[in-house]
Amino acid sequence: MRKTTSTNYENQQQLEEYCDAAYALHCISGRWKLSLLVQLQQSDLRFSELRQALPLITERILSLQLKELETAGLISKQTGTTAGKNGAMAYTLSPGGKALAPVIKALANWGGAYKPLPAMV
Repeated sequence: MRKTTSTNYENQQQLEEYCDAAYALHCISGRWKLSLLVQLQQSDLRFSELRQALPLITERILSLQLKELETAGLISKQTGTTAGKNGAMAYTLSPGGKALAPVIKALANWGGAYKPLPAMV
């Protein structure tokens, strides 16, 4: 995250105001955000379940990435039986997050088609 008083932050705000694609990429950019969204497409998950599903992510980064996704309106926290977790708090995709499913699938297809093959040693 950038400081809100920095020139870079102001430039980013201007760019996102004029370019919808830049805004969309800002919402899902981050090392773990797409992976978190993919996990939540499968089912609502608690923090510990997300941590278990992505063992390389630290708790601090998981917390930050979840907060940013929540701020962007892509996920929300649900408690009680609505989350399907017997009263525990779980993260769920918001309608905006669910609308990203075909976009994420298209990105995955593109990545599979254009990712360079590993070099042979």
